[in-house]
Parts: sequence; structure tokens; C-alpha cells
Amino acid sequence: MTLVSLAWRNLGTNKLRTFATVVGIVLAVASFVALVGLARGVEATLRASLEVRGTDVIVTESGAVDPMSSVVSDRLAEAIAQEPGVAAASVELTRMTSLESGASVIVVSWPMDAFPWQTLEIHDGRLPVPTDERPALIGGSLAERLGLAVGDEIVLFQTAFPIVGTIESTSVLTRNLAFIPLADAQELTFREGQATSVNVWLDPSATKQGKETTIAALRRDFHGYAIETTEKFAADYTFARFADVLSLSISTVALISAIFAILNTMSMSVNEKRGEIAIMSAIGWTRRRIILLILLEGTILSLAAGLLGIVVGVAVAYSVALSPTIAGFIAPEIRPGLLIQAAAITLAIGLIGSLIPAARTAAMAPAEVLRGR
Repeated sequence: MTLVSLAWRNLGTNKLRTFATVVGIVLAVASFVALVGLARGVEATLRASLEVRGTDVIVTESGAVDPMSSVVSDRLAEAIAQEPGVAAASVELTRMTSLESGASVIVVSWPMDAFPWQTLEIHDGRLPVPTDERPALIGGSLAERLGLAVGDEIVLFQTAFPIVGTIESTSVLTRNLAFIPLADAQELTFREGQATSVNVWLDPSATKQGKETTIAALRRDFHGYAIETTEKFAADYTFARFADVLSLSISTVALISAIFAILNTMSMSVNEKRGEIAIMSAIGWTRRRIILLILLEGTILSLAAGLLGIVVGVAVAYSVALSPTIAGFIAPEIRPGLLIQAAAITLAIGLIGSLIPAARTAAMAPAEVLRGR
């Protein structure tokens, strides 16, 4: 009988305790994968939404907690557009409102002649034109979820908007947004003359150094505002940082609990097998081999539970993202690196939790083991 098969057999001697330990590890690893995947998804979803509309730089009110709480003048884009190296600039007013169904939707608005309109990929219908009365474009996923199509109406800010087009996008968030003209959004949200941010499109022919020079000039000339690249803006997004801290805090507690679960299980298992371990020592098993057997038990238990926990964590993350309350706002970012990290953590849990009882037992003489000292 090999060490692996012996370790596997030993795990079945107390099925209830093994099952309870497996459940604890599954919950810990699943929490880590789901929470970290969702937290990373907050940043990735926002970044993708900005990138698909051609935005290189975001200008917001200095010190604003999040983009929707920012307040800037709707004339700020005109001044920024005059800067060397800036291809185009457009103010944006972003607000959140409740639909008739009770679900929430983010509404993005731009001036009718702003460049971001041209970055939208029309799936059905067309872009708004100046002669339209309160037109709206909605993302394809939002349209599907609400059962709406071109020609129907969507109620935003307690006002009916005829849907003139639906859009598709590689961005999950964009597929779930509603887009309306800036003037309508300002009127209905009592934000006349105001916007929440400015989208800046840098000269695409400029070099990386040239773009950095333009950004530095913008910060110098508009020092009263927060001016960040799309990547930096998404990375520093307040709610993304909150999500990171919260996910890591909860995951750390859960993973530490899993280590103690393994430690408790292996300590009890070793205690129950005192006689067997003493006989192994007496017939010539080395301390190294005994330690390896105990480590194998803990590692097999932890890895089996950890792999199941990874599957459960991925399923939970996507289930949460599809729930009605946050559908369309977050797409979990679960990449191979996160799964490898979870597997490595699982392996560490098994080794750390098994090492103490293994080392303590192997250091004892066979007679002392039998006496249970």
C-alpha cells in the first residue's frame, strides 16, 4: 500500500469529521474566489465601459467620492478641447434611477454632438437626432431583460423616453446602460449647467510620451480638477477599493478558519492513531515518513475540498452578478491567475494545518505515543 492510498484510507476512518472539515474548506475557498472575483470585476467593468467609448482621460471634481457625486460645469469640455494634444472632449452627466419594475439603471447623457455617441455600436435602430423628443438608446442586455425594443418606451426619471435604438458592446456595463441627451438629463435631474465628468479623447497619432505630456499639461492648466487616465481612474474608483478591502478581509478570516479546521481534524486523527503510529515507528518507519503520511492526509483533504470550493466560488460569483439587484453592473473577473492562487492557498492550508500535529507526533518516542503524552 502506497503512502497516498494509506492517507486516503485514513481520511475515511471518521467520515463525519472529514465531511465537516471539507465543508469548512469549501466555504472558505469559495468565499475567496467569489469575493475577490467580484471585487476585481468592479474595476474591470468600469474600465471596459470607458475604453469602448474611446475615453483616454477622465476629468472629475477634485475630491469627489465617486463619478456620480462629481459636479463640473457643462462648459468645461470646451476649454479642455482647446488644449494641444486633445482630439475631442465631451461632458457627461451620469445618474442612477429606478425603473417601473423597481430595478435600478445607470443613465449616461452627452450633448447631441459629442464624440462618445459615435463610439456606440448600434444593434437595432439609430442614434438620436436633434429633432427627436426625449430619445433614448439602451443596451442590448437591458432591452432583453426588460423585454423592450425600438419603438417602445422606457421610463427614466419618471418620464417616458421613446427608444430609438439598442446597442451592443464588449462591455457588460455598457450593454446595461441607458443613454439620453444631456439637455434632457439636466432638466429632469435639476442639474442645469452641470455635468459629472468630462471624457477626453487624446490625439490617437500621438506617442505615449506625447500623451503623457498632454495629460501633464491638463493637470497644470486645470489644477482644480481630478484628471486621470482611464486605467488609473478605474483602479482608484472608491467603491472598487471598498470591495477589495471587504473581500480580502472576509476571505482572510475564512481561510484562517480553514487552517484551524485542518489543524483540529489532523490533531484528532493523529491522537486516535497513536497506537498505529507507535507500531510504524517500532517496525522501522522513519520520522520523515510518518510526517509525510500525515502531511499527505491533510493535503489530500484540503486539495479535494479546495477544488470543489473553487467550482462553488465561480458559480456563486456569476450567480450574484446575475441577480436582479446588480445585474449588468458587475461582471466577475475570474481569470486563471485567481484560480491558481486559490489552489495554491488551498495547498498551503493543508500543509500548515497538518504540519504542527505531524511534527509533534513524529518527535515522540513510540512508548510516549502509546501513553498519549
